[in-house]
Parts: sequence; C-alpha cells; structure tokens
Amino acid sequence: AGGAIYKAENKARKRVILTLAVVVTLSFLGFFKYYNFGVENVNQLFAILGIDTRYSFISIFLPIGLSFYTFSGLSYVFDIYLGKIEPEEYFYKYALFISYFPHLLAGPIVRAGQFLPQLKNQIVITSDGIKQGITLIAWGFFKKILIADNIAPIVTATFADPQGLPSITIITGSILFGIQVYCDFSGYIDIALGCAQIIGLHLPENFNRPYFSKNITEFWRRWNITLSSFIKDYVYIPLGGNRKGKVRTYINLVASMVICGLWHGAGWNFVLWGGYNGVLLSLHKLIHNRISFGKRVDRVLDTPRGLFIKILFTQYLFILGLLIFRSQNIQDIWYCFKKFLFIDFIFTPLEIIGIAIVIMSIVIFFILLQNQKFSTFIIKFISTDWITTISGLKLSHWFVCLWIIILLLIMFSPSSSPEFIYFQF
Repeated sequence: AGGAIYKAENKARKRVILTLAVVVTLSFLGFFKYYNFGVENVNQLFAILGIDTRYSFISIFLPIGLSFYTFSGLSYVFDIYLGKIEPEEYFYKYALFISYFPHLLAGPIVRAGQFLPQLKNQIVITSDGIKQGITLIAWGFFKKILIADNIAPIVTATFADPQGLPSITIITGSILFGIQVYCDFSGYIDIALGCAQIIGLHLPENFNRPYFSKNITEFWRRWNITLSSFIKDYVYIPLGGNRKGKVRTYINLVASMVICGLWHGAGWNFVLWGGYNGVLLSLHKLIHNRISFGKRVDRVLDTPRGLFIKILFTQYLFILGLLIFRSQNIQDIWYCFKKFLFIDFIFTPLEIIGIAIVIMSIVIFFILLQNQKFSTFIIKFISTDWITTISGLKLSHWFVCLWIIILLLIMFSPSSSPEFIYFQF
C-alpha cells in the first residue's frame, strides 16, 4: 500500500489506496479486539426491541502487540500519503520497524518517520548510551515493582467491589490507582526506551511529568504522548481540527477522545472515560484565558503557590476520570462518583489522624512556597532531568546509584508481580 500510494499519479488515487489500507488494517484490530464487544451490544439492543438474536461469542486469542503494531503500520501509510517519508526499500527493515520488540507490548507508539530513518544510518553503540539505557531500565523496574506492584493489591481490593465502601476508601483507592497506572505504564516505557538506547536506537518519549501539568490540555500533551499525538494527527486534524468553527472543534475533540478511550479496550467505561476527557478539553478550550477570579486571586494564581493550585486541580479532574477507567461497570462508576464528589465523612480514628497529617503537610508546603529560595528549589527539582543527570555521573558514583536501586528492589519487591496494566490494551 505504501509503495502504491507513493507511485500514484494523482491525489484521488492516493486517497483511495490509503482508505483501503486503513480499512483492511483496522478490520484485523476490529475483529480481534472488538468482535465480542459488538456481539454483546447487538444482542442487548435487539433484546430491548423484543427480537431474539443470540449471536454467539467466539474464543479469540488476541495477537501479541496488535494495537501497537497496527498503529505503527497505519503511521507508515499515512506518512507516505502526507509526503513525510518514502516507502522503505527493504521489507526486512519494514518488518523490524513493525515488530521491534521493546515497544511491541505496551508502547510507545512508534511512527515510521521516527524509526525507519535510523536504519539508514550507521547505528553507533556508545558507553554513554549504555549507561543511560541501563539507568532507564533500572528506574523503570523501580517504578513498576517497588511502587506500582506494592500499590496494586490495595487498588484491586478497592475496585473489585466498591459498593458499600466509604468515601475515604474510594478517594484513597482512586489516588493510588493514579500513582499505580503512571508508575506501571511509564515504568514499562522506561524499560523499552532503555533497551533501545543500549543498542543505539531511539524511541520517542511517552511521558513528560504529566502530574505537574497546570491544566488538562497540557496534561494530554504530557501523558501517553505518542498516543495523544497519533490521535491528534490522524483523527482530530482529519476530522477538521479547529478549522471549522468552535462547535465543530468541540465535537472533534470529544469524538477524538472517545476513539482514544475505545482504543484502550472494548468496554463502555473506556468510551465514557474518553468522552469525559473530551468534554474537559472542550471546556478548557472554551474558558481558557476568558475567566477572571478577580485581580487578587489572579495575582496569586500567577505565583508558585498558584501554579501548585492549578496542578492539584488538574490532577483532581484526571483522578476523577480514572474512576470511570478503573470501575467494572456503570453501577460502580455511579457509586464511586457519588462517594468521591459528596464525601460521607465516615472516618476511623486512624484515618482522621492521616487526613490531619496530609492537610497540615499541604498547608506547610504552601506557606513555604512564599519563600523565593524554597519555591525556586522545588521548581528546579521537579524540572530536572534526573535520568540524564544520574547517567552523566562518573562511573563509580553511577554504580553506587545503580546498586541502591537494585538493593531496594531486592528488599521491598512484593511476593508476586502482576503483568503490566497496558498489556491488556
């Protein structure tokens, strides 16, 4: 298809070939990932209409890495159609691009224009690349095993059957799931990037400190970057982007995020989660720089304290959305939403102490932010590229840092380690 698009003499023919390539490629993804979901919903729809269909489910083994190499394959034909790259001359290089093992199971989504040009140049393995790669891998295991896997049992217990749980349990479970999904997913990405780095290849970054975003639009530019940019370039912009008026822009945003949600899995919770984020993005676009809270409040929001208020509010909205993502069904989503938004104030004495400590810590932190040196230090600390910093240390110091991570892994690893969350997507 890529070769045919490149050789086509006019744009109409190119568009026809591109459409056929996209339809055929997505048909495989649709069958393997969404067939049973479609059958279930068709049966339910006809049941409501009083028609007995009973289309049967079939046992489908989902091919390894299907979602990720499907998107990589689509990027290949799209980029040729857009004139960004030429067709790959050697099939084995194309096959390597599609099946390159580090990113195959959980990303990042690698585009043809990012990977294939690297194969045309001599691949150089350097000591700095090896150090940075090993540092990334070690940090990825730290996030996955020490943080995500130790949190996993609490999150699983919370969302296995949330009905009847008090607000404090739902809120705690939601916050912990936010930490778990980030450390689990970004941990895999770090390992993937590190494996590539060691052998002289480079994969695109997928996270850029998303939990320090000051609004939801910025958040989606920092979270799962390769998927967000893929949806933007190949769904949002082709739908019209922001070129066809405000109302159409909001519709395109919601539609793009619904598709993003559906990509994550065959379930209505993913569709609702995508729609929820699409609405948030539309609202931010609608009110951005148009609302004033008064000169005094606006001045505070422009300070380091205001920055962290924006960060906390953004994460509040995102974690609220994670309730939709993690809940098992609509009933659980509704129950968790009510408990999250309308706190029931059912606390044990130990929970009261814990809440008091958290509130006092936040208050003290915001008081300290008034100090210029402290606020500068915090901002510098969270903006420093620690992977580059650590991998740039002299060899003896670097070994010390590496052994500290290894010892922590040995000492605090849980007895069992669940698979990466994004393996299911």
